[in-house]
Amino acid sequence: MHISTLRWEEFYGLLAQQSNRLIDPSTGKVLEQWVHTIACPICGSADYTLRVFRSGFQYVTCNRCALVYINPQLTQEAITTVYNDEAVRKFFFEQLLLPFVERDQQPEFHARARELRSMVSTSQPRLLDIGSAAGNFLLIAQQHGFIGEGLELNELYLDFINKNRKLTVYNKLLEDMKYPNATFDVVTLWDVLEHLPQPCQTVAEISRILRPQGLIALTTINHRCFNEKILKERWRYYTPPDHLCSFTPGVLKNLLNQCGFTNVTIRHHYMFEVLAEHYFRFALPPSERDSVNLFIKKAKKILYLLLTRGSEAIMNTLRSGDLLTVYARKD
Repeated sequence: MHISTLRWEEFYGLLAQQSNRLIDPSTGKVLEQWVHTIACPICGSADYTLRVFRSGFQYVTCNRCALVYINPQLTQEAITTVYNDEAVRKFFFEQLLLPFVERDQQPEFHARARELRSMVSTSQPRLLDIGSAAGNFLLIAQQHGFIGEGLELNELYLDFINKNRKLTVYNKLLEDMKYPNATFDVVTLWDVLEHLPQPCQTVAEISRILRPQGLIALTTINHRCFNEKILKERWRYYTPPDHLCSFTPGVLKNLLNQCGFTNVTIRHHYMFEVLAEHYFRFALPPSERDSVNLFIKKAKKILYLLLTRGSEAIMNTLRSGDLLTVYARKD
């Protein structure tokens, strides 16, 4: 198994330990003192159906708009006094983000930046990256001609950026920046939307600060996919309380349309490894540390590659990917 896979498993284990501190062992649910019931963050309906129960939290499906969201959710007091664990954030930053995630993001980020640049006619387009992490995409966007700035709340990331990268990144929420109308040509949210308690408000604010014909680009999770149907509560992307919402292409399109975006393009990305973790572990490629002869290592890597590429081709064609990439233009 790849070292990165082992690190991811360790990270998810740390998240589970973190959540367990909020759980009442007698009920298996989050202690009532740490949560509050909410209405659907998209349509405001209080009518929902339980979808899955995981790690003491319940994900519910809104019966009106089909959004999946955690309900009840953690109070701000719970997040600040119990759940926020500096050691967990530091582990992700040092053991996953810098050595593996940023490396793996490079080809995709270059492709996204090139595509966005081709869709904007301005000679020096302004770009805002919400949830910039350590600034990887902002660096790449600048290489493709964007004048970029970002927003990031994690102080570990900000400290790294200030010491190592010449980027403009603010430690503020979008709503607190109070940008003037029509400030940016492009706003990006890579793997951010599912973490937001009020995604509708955020998308509306993005619409306000975008220029006419400006672009919103985002990636997020899609519970209307093959892996979720098979795995249910074991689906990797049900990670309470970090992932607050899960979308479908229809929910996203309706949300964007309501906020003034048209020409919505949605692409699917199937993740074979999510299923392999539960049913095809034998096919996972070994790491260099595994005591397996060279022929078997190469054979397993080839098998994994074939299974990955083949399943991606099928599921992406069937529009059943775990992840979605979305581009939309302000009307």
